Amino acid sequence: MNNYKQKILDFIGKNRQSNPNQITEFLGISYQMTHRHLKSLLEKGVLIKLGKPPKVYYSLKQDSISVIPNISVDTTTIDSINENFTLITPDGNEIEGIQGFSNWCHDRKFNPEKKAEEYVALIQEYNQYKKDGIIGATSKLNQSFTKNDIFLDQLLYLHPHSLPVFGKTKIATWLFHGKQTQNKMLIKKVLQKIIPEIQQVIKNIHPDAIAFVPPTVPRAVQFMKELQKSLQIIIPQIQIEKIATPIMVQQKSLKDITDRMINAENTMVVVNKNYTFKKVMIIDDFTGSGATLNILAKKIKQQKIAQKVIGLTITGSMNGFEVVKEI
Repeated sequence: MNNYKQKILDFIGKNRQSNPNQITEFLGISYQMTHRHLKSLLEKGVLIKLGKPPKVYYSLKQDSISVIPNISVDTTTIDSINENFTLITPDGNEIEGIQGFSNWCHDRKFNPEKKAEEYVALIQEYNQYKKDGIIGATSKLNQSFTKNDIFLDQLLYLHPHSLPVFGKTKIATWLFHGKQTQNKMLIKKVLQKIIPEIQQVIKNIHPDAIAFVPPTVPRAVQFMKELQKSLQIIIPQIQIEKIATPIMVQQKSLKDITDRMINAENTMVVVNKNYTFKKVMIIDDFTGSGATLNILAKKIKQQKIAQKVIGLTITGSMNGFEVVKEI
């Protein structure tokens, strides 16, 4: 590492965070030369770039991500954690897999080996509900609604939303932060993971039409729109519209299932173009109680658009499943 690069590291280390103007003034070189050195240090993985132009800062990587000793566990445990766990640090960095899990345990003063064993055991419990890689959650509807109020014929999850103690799963973490912060990289990660999974479900179930639950909160990048575009569905699509109200209330913000049903009933419209299908699949990004999908299934059946309605959600609450008692 040349003298200028070392001076940059020393300067940033002393100040914790520095912008290119401060570094250029300190070094007494051209702005272009400073950027060349910064780019090289980023590529070497010793710096982290924070912010967006024109407000960009750099910090040393170890300032944001503590180097925690690896966990002494077997390769099967490591593989399971690498596949299912990720950590978003308070300062906005992601540490995936076993290293993120080590940091998570360290921050909470947990025994990492013991927690790793618990984590993998939970994953295995959840996997018992999977068939062909999909979690069957239809029985959950019986806990949310009376028999006469169930309109969904089938409810399926691609992934659990969260695990007791450990919080959101990797896919749920990417989805939450991707939507909330409009992070295109995280949204892309979710899509790369779930597109093949959804395509396989469609192949297995053979729906005659697809519907997508519309977003509530206006955003520049709407995840469900990106999903709809990426899937490149060739079968007919049923349009569902969200009615604008003076105060747009998200389903996720409503704790009571009755409130969720009222929200879905009064703010979502299924556009009937006089199509008739045997089997329709509705896709959503998260299912808690199942109220949204069930109300939409009710509207579709009442309008005689389809005889059978299946709900497919990217992540779903496992609350109420027999093995896992509480989330």
